[in-house]
Amino acid sequence: MVLKPITKELEHAFNINETLGDNSKMIYRSVYRRFLKLSDHTKVLDMSETNIIKLVNDDSIPPKSQESLLDVAVLVRRANNASYEKILKYKTIQLKKSIDKHKLEKNEKLKDELPDKKQIERYIKTLLNNKDYVSYIVNYLLLTYGVRNLDLNLILTSDKDVTLKGHKSEINYLYVTSTYVMFIRNNYKTYKKYGQKKIKIIKKSFLNACTQLLGDNYDTPLLKLKNGDPISEESIGRVVQEMTYNNIGEGIYFKVNIADSKKSNNIKRIRDLSNHRGTALETIFAEYDIDNKN
Repeated sequence: MVLKPITKELEHAFNINETLGDNSKMIYRSVYRRFLKLSDHTKVLDMSETNIIKLVNDDSIPPKSQESLLDVAVLVRRANNASYEKILKYKTIQLKKSIDKHKLEKNEKLKDELPDKKQIERYIKTLLNNKDYVSYIVNYLLLTYGVRNLDLNLILTSDKDVTLKGHKSEINYLYVTSTYVMFIRNNYKTYKKYGQKKIKIIKKSFLNACTQLLGDNYDTPLLKLKNGDPISEESIGRVVQEMTYNNIGEGIYFKVNIADSKKSNNIKRIRDLSNHRGTALETIFAEYDIDNKN
């Protein structure tokens, strides 16, 4: 994947932060583009901390987006030996209060709007009946395993080598056999913490959908552009959202999963979702539990 430079100071920040993966860099570049647009192309290093805070502290910008803008400002200023303590203090105190308030308001609204899990399950069954195999696979993986959009940027293949321990890859796969499908993830948000994840799927309808999509091909991308090329990571969120029930997206699916599991007091299901997603339980309850008041 080619990563287009934005500014020298941002690239310098990437160079001295060796733990940043390509996905993180892609996100930081996107956020910094938004920052430059807001600042009329005045760079982070050419602004004072106070002016950066004033620029970002805008009611038209959602609190979490404000946080992302400040995160990239801190990243750049820290790497280039510019002060950033005032930004950090604002972010961890005043902005955190705004984020918590905004989250509570959204969750209260969601309590009336959140679909029942059975509604989504009926929608997924309809996709299968209509032989919309791509949308069916996307929705099945989202709802069953609680994965993120990025996890669905994958290749269907009949190549057994992708399952071998020594096989090095940064690609996600659905390895399709005659009796099961192996969902293999080498590229997801928390890969560096949790490593490769494999899930063996034996559900016949899912196996059939994968078999139909793969056909006689050796491999094929799940998500494609109109010309048949694989989709870019920048646009995968939009594409996946358009396939979900009422266009609610991956994050709402996960909140539905957590709400349904809590309703049935299914703690094991929540632990399984935590494991599949590669997200700590504390984060799940903080970010995806609509009853959480903290």
